[in-house]
Amino acid sequence: MTPVVLPTSSRARLGLIGVLAFALLGAIMAWGAFARRVDALRSHRAAGPAWSFPSRVYSDAVVFIAGRALPHDYLTAHLAARDYRPAEAPLTRPGSYARVSGGVEVFVRGFRDGPSPFGQGGPERVRLQIDNAVVQSVERLGGAEGAGPPDLAHPPGLEPVLVSMLFAGDPVRSTWIPFARIPQIVRDAVVVAEDRRFYRHVGLDLRGNLRAMAANLRSGGVRQGGSTITQQLARGLILGRERTLGRKLGEAVVALGLEVLLDKDEILEMYLNSVYWGQSQTGGLAGIQEAARYYFGTPVESLATEQAALLAAMIPAPNLYSPIRRPRAALQRRNAVLDALVAEGRLDRRAALRARAKRLGIRPTPGAHERFPSFGGYVREALERSFPGESAQEWGLAIYSSLDLVWQEQATASLAAELSALERWSGRQREPLQGAFVVLDPATGNVRAMVGGRGLRPGDFNRATQAVRQTGSAIKPIVYATALERPEYTAASTVPDLRRTFRDRDSTWSPRNDQDDYHETVTLAKALAKSQNVATANLVEAVGPATVSETAERFGLGRLPPVPSIGLGTGEVSLLSLTTAYAVFASGGVRHRPTPFRAILDIEGRRLDPPPSPPARVLRPEIAALMTGLLEDVVIYGVAYPLRTIHAFGRPVAGKTGTTNDYKDAWFVGFTRDAVAGVWVGFDAPQSLARPAAETALPVWAAIMKRLLAGIPVRSFDERTLTFAVIDPWTGLLAGGGCRPMRVPFLPGTAPREVCRQHPAVIGPPEWLFGPDSAQVGDEPGRGEAEPE
Repeated sequence: MTPVVLPTSSRARLGLIGVLAFALLGAIMAWGAFARRVDALRSHRAAGPAWSFPSRVYSDAVVFIAGRALPHDYLTAHLAARDYRPAEAPLTRPGSYARVSGGVEVFVRGFRDGPSPFGQGGPERVRLQIDNAVVQSVERLGGAEGAGPPDLAHPPGLEPVLVSMLFAGDPVRSTWIPFARIPQIVRDAVVVAEDRRFYRHVGLDLRGNLRAMAANLRSGGVRQGGSTITQQLARGLILGRERTLGRKLGEAVVALGLEVLLDKDEILEMYLNSVYWGQSQTGGLAGIQEAARYYFGTPVESLATEQAALLAAMIPAPNLYSPIRRPRAALQRRNAVLDALVAEGRLDRRAALRARAKRLGIRPTPGAHERFPSFGGYVREALERSFPGESAQEWGLAIYSSLDLVWQEQATASLAAELSALERWSGRQREPLQGAFVVLDPATGNVRAMVGGRGLRPGDFNRATQAVRQTGSAIKPIVYATALERPEYTAASTVPDLRRTFRDRDSTWSPRNDQDDYHETVTLAKALAKSQNVATANLVEAVGPATVSETAERFGLGRLPPVPSIGLGTGEVSLLSLTTAYAVFASGGVRHRPTPFRAILDIEGRRLDPPPSPPARVLRPEIAALMTGLLEDVVIYGVAYPLRTIHAFGRPVAGKTGTTNDYKDAWFVGFTRDAVAGVWVGFDAPQSLARPAAETALPVWAAIMKRLLAGIPVRSFDERTLTFAVIDPWTGLLAGGGCRPMRVPFLPGTAPREVCRQHPAVIGPPEWLFGPDSAQVGDEPGRGEAEPE
């Protein structure tokens, strides 16, 4: 078959059509990409050269509801942290409080920064009846005259506090404000100052552009702007501030595109939220809301005419017209804007004259700073995990955290003070002694306070989350929980405790008990309470190092190396992970993934909370209760006994110390019914602390937690699933004549029935009755922690 050959002219026409088709397709694709880009910017899911809104991190609120524990000192500290002032009842001003019969009256400020999980409303007077540190009733007495109404759909309380701002790059304070909240005088002042024909052109002001272009061509570069508001927005959204002729042409094209995709009010709204307004003490200022707050200490809704004119006057050159550095130039420029408003019919002449007579009235207001760098950094890390591959910190999110403002302040101060006290005791070292502290809500996993070290600044190393160190004996509860899950083990089960050598492939290992104190057998209860190393190593061998490693992974500690020494803490974990693991015991055997978030809202108030991690069942509830009882024993008459006797921590508490080789790391993790807290003490470059955790980490934990829990009603652990028996701690039999009795928890039906008649122990009072002062048999209290090399 003979092929058809087209004439040359036909082939040329087809080629031209093909080129035009490809060009059209390319144009369509480019337009589609441009439209998607603008939509992402408008919905705050993308950033541009001057289009970035730092996310804000708020503390938790203090919600007033009946039944809540609210000690007087704790409430007073929260009021002071929010700058509430004492006054006489009946209260007349928001931000005040007064003691009244049976409780306190508070004129709460409400919350107006935007939508929140605690509601959004105006000030409200509230009366609380408080008895035995518990709120009995909440009486709502009405709002403030002339202010917005209270939010009656939510319970009242003390407002969240801004504690951190998350910046992607250079710190530029910027807060999105919707167009409806920007007063008309502010809109008019900016339009007459920057682009009087804004509502009449299509993105380009040809007269102004031609005039600027002629001047630029004569100078051989860009010397004059002549840009419309739309062109300026094009620079801020997409193009940047490079001053070249090519960029000016691109600016015109993008401006035309913006006029097609957005209406005029949308363009002005985006412009007013992105304009640069100079420099504050804590970084740059962008957007009308931050400019109003910084220069006048007021939200944009409250700007007066002369204030609106001044801010509009500053836009072309914020440094040249700075009312702080060059007040005379700023005043002249402001008055010129007032005259322009009159000329354009946007302002009455008499109103303009009154405004001209006003002083600048500048009240520079410091911006939010990083109050708690460790917690702010942790929020950033959690946000990046929740939105992988995104720049969510630039979306202007409102992040409502679980941070307890008072607990965080107290923990920060107490950790620093206690570390300094330890340094004074031990003498000058090559480097500062460091530490970390974290406290969780056992029922939810919410992080209530976090301190990653002392003297921290934003961006510093967070020792609570980023440091991984060996745990020493603090890992032992995981070993004992692994065994007690098996039906063949109870708290009275015995393991050998005589010194021996363990073999691991081609190596050998000989753990030691503190003070070389050994026993033929010892019960699990006694071995955990006294932190017996050889007994624990034998228990690991019996249940299998791999099984212990699997349990540790279920507890959230990762896959620790399944070696014979796993039970003595040779694996490395972070303080947050270890504290989360202990929270499993406190929460009835359920592991909650730790989180700093209560809610995440975008600029429009929509919830963007990451998908919740479902609680994971790690232990049966009865095993968690059993482990809680055994860890209480560690404090009552075990290695952590100084917590009660020396540091006077009187409420029920369960926990365990941990010390690594040569005393290089010291840990204590403990929990009450209200909180799970962990502390680590050591040096960044490991060196000996010279003392075990009972004398280093434990005092720090005690000092912090006594402050945090002061006044909160004391609650005992739930022991309904347990029974108790008095046994001999070495044989595991019921204590009889000649035995050293020890009260131990058991699951129902598992306590021993045989009585120990003779045992070569020192006769003495039962430990469970008299506590650690009577613990004279076996290893010295508080000295069973140092692990072998």
